[in-house]
Amino acid sequence: MASDICRFAEFELDRSAYQLRHKGRPVDLERIPLDVLFILADRRGQLVTREEIFERVCGKKVFLDTDNAINIAVRKIRHALHDDSESPRFVATVPAKGYRFVAPVRAANTARSEPSKVRLPQNSLVGREGEMATLRAGLDDASCGRGRLFLISGEPGIGKTRLADELAVLADAKGMALLVGHCSERDEAVAYLPFVEILENFIDRASTPDALRTALGEQGPELARLLPRLKNILPGLPPPLDLPPAQARRQLFNCYRDFIARVAREQPLLLVLEDLHWSADSTLSLLDHLIQRLSDLPLLLVGTYRDAELNVTGGLAKTLEDLLRGRLATQVRLKGLPRDEVALMLKSLSGKSPPDAVVSEIYAETEGNPFFVEELFRHLEEENRLYDSAGQFRSELEIGELEAPPSVRLVIARRLARLTDLTQKMLATAAVIGRLFSFEILARASAADEDSILNCIEEAEKAGLLFSVAESPKARFEFSHELVRQAVIGGLSAARRQRLHLEVADAIERTYCAALEDYCAELAHHYARSSNTEKTIEYLDRAGRQAIKRGALKEAELCLKQAIAALSTTPETPERTRREFNLQFVLWQVLSGTRGFGTDEPVLAARRMRELGEKIGNPEQLINALRAAWLSAYVQGELTAAQQIAEQIMEIAQRSGSRFGLTLAHSTLGLPSLFRGELTGAKQHLEATIASYNESDWSGDVWNPHVDALLSMGVLLWNLGSGDQGRAKIREAISLSERLKSPACMAASLSNASGFYMNLREPGTVREAAERLSTLASEQQLPVYVASGSVYRGWAMAEQGRTDEGIALIRHGVDSALTLGNRLGLPRSLIALSEAQARAGQMEEALATIELAFSAVGEQQIHLPYVLWWRGELSLKRGDEALADRDFREAIAVARRIGSKGYELRATTSLARLLDKQGRRDEARAMLADIYNQFTEGFDTADLKDAKALLDQLRG
Repeated sequence: MASDICRFAEFELDRSAYQLRHKGRPVDLERIPLDVLFILADRRGQLVTREEIFERVCGKKVFLDTDNAINIAVRKIRHALHDDSESPRFVATVPAKGYRFVAPVRAANTARSEPSKVRLPQNSLVGREGEMATLRAGLDDASCGRGRLFLISGEPGIGKTRLADELAVLADAKGMALLVGHCSERDEAVAYLPFVEILENFIDRASTPDALRTALGEQGPELARLLPRLKNILPGLPPPLDLPPAQARRQLFNCYRDFIARVAREQPLLLVLEDLHWSADSTLSLLDHLIQRLSDLPLLLVGTYRDAELNVTGGLAKTLEDLLRGRLATQVRLKGLPRDEVALMLKSLSGKSPPDAVVSEIYAETEGNPFFVEELFRHLEEENRLYDSAGQFRSELEIGELEAPPSVRLVIARRLARLTDLTQKMLATAAVIGRLFSFEILARASAADEDSILNCIEEAEKAGLLFSVAESPKARFEFSHELVRQAVIGGLSAARRQRLHLEVADAIERTYCAALEDYCAELAHHYARSSNTEKTIEYLDRAGRQAIKRGALKEAELCLKQAIAALSTTPETPERTRREFNLQFVLWQVLSGTRGFGTDEPVLAARRMRELGEKIGNPEQLINALRAAWLSAYVQGELTAAQQIAEQIMEIAQRSGSRFGLTLAHSTLGLPSLFRGELTGAKQHLEATIASYNESDWSGDVWNPHVDALLSMGVLLWNLGSGDQGRAKIREAISLSERLKSPACMAASLSNASGFYMNLREPGTVREAAERLSTLASEQQLPVYVASGSVYRGWAMAEQGRTDEGIALIRHGVDSALTLGNRLGLPRSLIALSEAQARAGQMEEALATIELAFSAVGEQQIHLPYVLWWRGELSLKRGDEALADRDFREAIAVARRIGSKGYELRATTSLARLLDKQGRRDEARAMLADIYNQFTEGFDTADLKDAKALLDQLRG
């Protein structure tokens, strides 16, 4: 045995003590029956012939009555186990051959406690020697504190889970603990589902609440975000930190990683994540976070997935590509068993060597898929198609003649048909619940009494369709393979499935009425497939908002969209309009984070909110609807449209007396004014934003107008010639963002700070801010700021001599921003690219890019002087002084028109240098002195130092 003790039902078989125990008490059993029981349990699920039993128990001794001795031993075993030869729970007779131990066996090791028990495979593993050698090496590394990640892939039934089970047995023998979690194919799957399951099982196995509190440590409050019932199990558990969704997600990830790390350090750990092909984005994000510390931990992390079902554009494909390319994971790809190993598998299943013709036919039918081989073997065996009258394999086998179905699902369906009607009904309910299900929910959802259900479960277990999940305070079961569950589901009518989903949902509500927060996603899944529309909307809404709190925005998006779709099927009433507005507002916020503000979906959500807000007539809701529409127009660079919407917000705010609305109105008027180059009006509105701002009005909001006003004031003050004051405003905005603990505000602050320092021509400071921005935006999944971080990092790198890397980064950032529908600031990004190209000597590309920047200016007049100045510099580099002169003068004129002393100084310095070269020194000195003397601060900045040096030269 792989362990000194194995458990089945209420019995324990202890090899070291040479003892059978029932509920902890020794059972009197003589030596020969006990030896036979050990042999059968060692070969669980396999045929053990009478000859083998006799030889192993009695050796080569002369024994006159062999058959009778074995018969007596088996009768004594059955008596000790309270077993029945007609309907055996433990020892089944294979007529004229021998016996098979049929009960599920659980391994135990009394020397330690473990988070999860090992599920021992029922048959010996055939083949896979190379794969197991690779995995064993990983176990050795992990047990020595060098964490590893393995990804086991292959088609359904190829043996991914079986290989993981074998690995678990080896891990158990090495004294490692085991934690297992499963992903689900459900659209409304619980966010972080496999990690929630792992946490659930860990909690269920805690001996006392105090022991659990100690085991969870300081991470307990944050882990309760994943499993709210922890608050009931551990009264007095402090609440988690009140953070915005993105930051709460980061905190949750850190705490879960620390929890796993502590478990692994106490006892080397094997952590298995099954069915990653169904993994949600939240699961992949948390997995990625865990991997960052993996190499320092005594942890072996194994994931299984179906490569045939891998969506090449999905999250898992990208994750796999990153892991494998970064050499963070080792891939174990399983293929069908070769013909000779199929022969070995058939011998293991039957206890006898199959003829070549039988092997060839089964191999051709199954292509070596182990699950298909076993299912087809069982089917043919039960149909009495394999053996002749003497109990030997037929010499030939033609499956087509036997009318054996080519699809394994049909094979399973035939096995299901042999069960009693009641068991088939029970399996139908269980299949609707899911691959894993609890006896408690199954009983509540079924009309039968508990004893009848237990009888059905036992029948299904004997048929190999279900097995008991290893030790748990609550009875839990699992389908032996997902294809089995799918075969059961496939045999149900749509009406029947709908009814069963309703019954299961009702059972969950009745069973867990005091802790429904733990089951919102599960209830959403079942009600969405039932006829109860009201409950569908309720739980999809709750599941979506719950996912937002956990930072699982993709899952939240899906739930909210389904809730809106379900709501649309109900009669149109004022209440429906109100509910849809609330759902659309939450969805708009989510889509803005996952898609970008200017892409189609957030724009459509904003338009729908506006329609609904106008119907409702509530000022606050209408203001929020207009806010969404304003943001969509603003980030797309449609500044006139944005200003018109802002004026509507101001009108409603003034009419209703909304302080929140008034602050928003000034902010939404000030920001477009700045980009339009209307600096005086922008300054008035931004100052009014700061004056009217009340922090309590914006508590919990992703956006903060005070932060945006400070950032915009920083840029505005630089334009007005007050660079030092501008720098102070940028620092104040960053400080406020840190105090608010808002990742979105911090990302906005770092992005604007990068642009501000770019104006100051400080590449080192730009790179520092941009690298912080890129890290934060990537962690918090803020795609707009990932794009801007890429642009600013690229510009800084190019300025510091790494032009090729810089150009690639800027291009990536520009392309990403455009994909997200964000055209605000596009001229600046294109100027950054043109400057980098010029530094790399790519003059033609630089000129082409600056023309693109000129075309992109449109209403963003604040960027026009910058574009004209740089185009003049490029003309000068090509030796075209006339064009350069024209662009410098036009840049000066535009800068004066909009009131930008910063850009006027830069363009005037370039023009003065050109005039000096042409012998027009007095003209150059006069114009440069005139603008330089208007500055009263910022004399340590690059532009002013450059201007001062040129002035000194012109005066010399």
